[in-house]
Amino acid sequence: MLKISTQNRLKKIIKIAIPSGINSLLDIVVIAVNIFFMSMISDSHILAMGLALNFLMLFYAVNAVFSVGTNVQISHYFGAKEYQKIHYVFSSIVQGSFVISVPLVLMGIYGAGFFFDWIGVDGEVKNLALVFNDFIIFTLPALILKNIFTAALAGIGNTIYPLFVRLVSMVFSILLTYIFVFIYHLGIKGAGIAYLIVGYLELCIFILIFLVKKDLFSFGLFEKQYLFNMFKIGIPAGFERLLSLFSLIFTTKIIATYNDWVLTGSQIGSRIEAFSFMPSFGFMLAAIVLVGQSLGAKKIREAEIYTLTILKFSSLLMGITGILLVVFARYLSSLFSSNEEVISSSVYYLIAVGISQIPLIWSFVLDGALRGAGKTKLVLLINAISIWCFRIFPMIVLAYFDFGFIWIYTMICIETYIRALIFWRVFKKGAWKNTKRDI
Repeated sequence: MLKISTQNRLKKIIKIAIPSGINSLLDIVVIAVNIFFMSMISDSHILAMGLALNFLMLFYAVNAVFSVGTNVQISHYFGAKEYQKIHYVFSSIVQGSFVISVPLVLMGIYGAGFFFDWIGVDGEVKNLALVFNDFIIFTLPALILKNIFTAALAGIGNTIYPLFVRLVSMVFSILLTYIFVFIYHLGIKGAGIAYLIVGYLELCIFILIFLVKKDLFSFGLFEKQYLFNMFKIGIPAGFERLLSLFSLIFTTKIIATYNDWVLTGSQIGSRIEAFSFMPSFGFMLAAIVLVGQSLGAKKIREAEIYTLTILKFSSLLMGITGILLVVFARYLSSLFSSNEEVISSSVYYLIAVGISQIPLIWSFVLDGALRGAGKTKLVLLINAISIWCFRIFPMIVLAYFDFGFIWIYTMICIETYIRALIFWRVFKKGAWKNTKRDI
């Protein structure tokens, strides 16, 4: 009986994680293809696109507020079978997102130059990055709404529709980017135009799905309580995402103190590593949804079993992924550059992250489990302490005393193990089980 139950749980995990993971993979494929297209022009184009995307990532903190606040509420109410509340949550948050989008775009337009100056890039690289940013920053309203739609569907266990939308948009993205970059010879400007068009194409497809499938969610309902709940749950998650993203940006700034080749190599390595996030984000989402649904149904032991099952299955998969990153580090890096210094930097980066894939997935899954329980403040505390105390501060010291860039990558590896251990100890203590159903 237990064996059948375990198999059923695993099927449910895979049903959520695999489509979500593939969705993440497609996002990464699009970025990788864009980077590859830029590599056919120059290393400066690669670096400029990478830095502009890093700047855009800072706004993912706001996306986290909406997506986590949406997903946690809907998964709890779905588990509790309170379906009317699900409609109110979705509609209220969608309407609230319109108020936030416009000032974000303005911040993105006028803040990009200061950001690139702070990173320490100028000349051609900065100009190229600004050109690309001038287009992609206008996708923010569509990006926020798309993430709300995706989070709402995931909350009821549906990750197929977002996958379908991403499949369609990926084809258009690659096709349009190639046309604008190489046929119309627009370079990085063409990549930005394609990014903008595809961003709103995705949004239109989602809206069409929701209008046709009227039984999924409702538009037009509003209850400020659910919008406030979204901020209560989502703001710590957004702040945590901001700190995590800013730590990545700060890491980029530290690496930039060495030279452009080392920085370019780290950008290539991080884009290759991003492929490993495919299953990671999928399993993290599965933990959020299944823990949220279980606690909503007051099945605390079920939530714990789901988390442990996800940990075991994902550790096996990510262990294999880590080995592949290490073994094929040089080959993968050479696909994006022929410069030996760039390749060397990328290889060392991939080795560092490759041998820490298992603790990384533990951090992802346990992070998701705590979020599913609504403990976003606790997640914020753990990530902030670990990343800034055990990663960024040692990096600053190492760079100040002129240690080689390999030591910077080593600290990334060490901190990942420390963070996984902290998450595990917190999870085992069980404070996350004390969750009110009506969050």
